[in-house]
Amino acid sequence: MDRHPQSTPQIEPLIRLSAASRCQLSQQAAAVRQRLVVPGRVLHSLRRHPSVWLGGVLTTALTVTFLLRRPPPTTKPRRSWSGLLGSLAYTAARPLVKAWLTTQLQEFVMTQLHSATVLRQRSNHNGHPK
Repeated sequence: MDRHPQSTPQIEPLIRLSAASRCQLSQQAAAVRQRLVVPGRVLHSLRRHPSVWLGGVLTTALTVTFLLRRPPPTTKPRRSWSGLLGSLAYTAARPLVKAWLTTQLQEFVMTQLHSATVLRQRSNHNGHPK
């Protein structure tokens, strides 16, 4: 079989049509590749319209600032001198009260143990076993 068939009037238009189609496909593929390169498109847009980009950035910054702004902190009411002195007295007296209560509890427990021991000794002494 011949590798190069003879050109006939019917094949010539088909060859031209396929060449034109390949050229169109190459151009469209290049356009798609250019659209997919996002950094290049952004850079191109930034160079063509810098004022629009600056306005957009400022608008976005102001919007985010107002949306994410914290409310001002509430101030505590000032205490009077008597309130300050009462708080200081409570803070100073707390360890003393704790020590006093601990001593009282120890004495109470020791008294209860001593009275229970005395009662046992009396019951054992009178001849009543446990």
